[in-house]
Amino acid sequence: MSTAGISFGGLASGLDTKSIITALVAVERRPIDALTTKKGSLTKQKTLMTDLRGLLDKLTTAAKSLKTTTDFLKMKAASDDETVLTASASSSATPGSYTVSVEKLARAQINWSSGSASATASLGANATFMLTVGGEPHLISVGSPTQPVTLESIAAAINDDDDLNEIGMQAEVVNTGAASNPYQLVIRSTTTGTEGAFTLEVDEGSTAFEALFAELNQAANKTSAQNAELKINGGITIQRSSNEISDLFAGITLDLKSAKPGTDVTVTVSTDAEATSKKVQDFVDAYNKVVEFIANQNVLDADGKAKNPLFGDSTLRSLRTSLRGVVGSVVNDSENEAYQMLAQIGVTADRDGKLTFNSSKFAEALAADEQSVATVFTGATGGIATRLVDQIDVYTDTVDGLLKSRDDGFGRLLKDTQNRIDQGERRLTLFQQQLEAKYANLESLLSKLQSQGSSISSIG
Repeated sequence: MSTAGISFGGLASGLDTKSIITALVAVERRPIDALTTKKGSLTKQKTLMTDLRGLLDKLTTAAKSLKTTTDFLKMKAASDDETVLTASASSSATPGSYTVSVEKLARAQINWSSGSASATASLGANATFMLTVGGEPHLISVGSPTQPVTLESIAAAINDDDDLNEIGMQAEVVNTGAASNPYQLVIRSTTTGTEGAFTLEVDEGSTAFEALFAELNQAANKTSAQNAELKINGGITIQRSSNEISDLFAGITLDLKSAKPGTDVTVTVSTDAEATSKKVQDFVDAYNKVVEFIANQNVLDADGKAKNPLFGDSTLRSLRTSLRGVVGSVVNDSENEAYQMLAQIGVTADRDGKLTFNSSKFAEALAADEQSVATVFTGATGGIATRLVDQIDVYTDTVDGLLKSRDDGFGRLLKDTQNRIDQGERRLTLFQQQLEAKYANLESLLSKLQSQGSSISSIG
């Protein structure tokens, strides 16, 4: 009879066989424990490399925002009379002053009826009318044999056609609160300027329906569409359909607030030192996080042992050297020797490689020679941002970057280590089963011998 899996717990031998087996298995488990520790270290290293890649990606994003002159030099626009117009500028705007006089504001056409006692009173049965918007006709039907034509159904028909065909129209019935005839049908274009102008014409309908449209077309019941009209540079007249104008001066958007004919408003465009400084500060912060990450991997504990699994890692050493080489380099693209290094425009490095940004010194340099300051970052061949993006790509390229190679290597080692752990666990299980069987057989044999000894003693 097999005794595998049976343990007598030393009942016959007096030995603590369970403890013996546990101790022997623990000894055999040591190589597996070492592999498990190795797996944990590899997993942490792989995770840390992934974290490093994330920090480098953020640094790349920050550097790219400084890579071209239009990205680096943020611009701002100011109006000297914001009750008339406000202005904003993109990076493509040219510094300088612009003179604008707002003669007219753009407005949308609105037609309204004189007023009715009810919004739901019948204006007849089936009716059709032609609504022509921007020269494009739309024949709209309203009412049916069972549904009379009303102010509300006319508004609904216009809105339904707009939902279906996007004609740029909106209609509603307004309760003015007047003592008599408070309900007015209001039809308006949702597009300002003459391109949103519209006409209304009865195609078929009752006398009451025709009377309503006659009211809508009265000059007294209409606000005509109008383009915005401006004069620039003291006399050139231009028109636009919107009160937001972005195609008049390159990179500048004007938001018209009110008309003030004959009054010049000056729009001044200049470099926004504060916004540009913010982008440089973001770059410095992203750079320092990478430097801090690398430094943290080389920290020793109280016993002088490495605290992190990437201590002394060659890839990190190489990366640190590369980054320091870029940020400390001279940018020969700049023709002004006073501004050819980061340190000359307010970005300095300490002994640990971390950067510090002096915004005041940067603003002074920007005011003195903004193009040369920009070139320190944006130079086509030696610009800091340009070189840094290229250098980081050596590590982060998803095809053959150094971090990709390291990640693949960790993946292979982790797979191999897990396979060895699995094999060890299978061998250990078999070893334990063999020990249990041996000790079970020993206990069984001793028990039989003891029984025989007792029988012999009784015979004596």
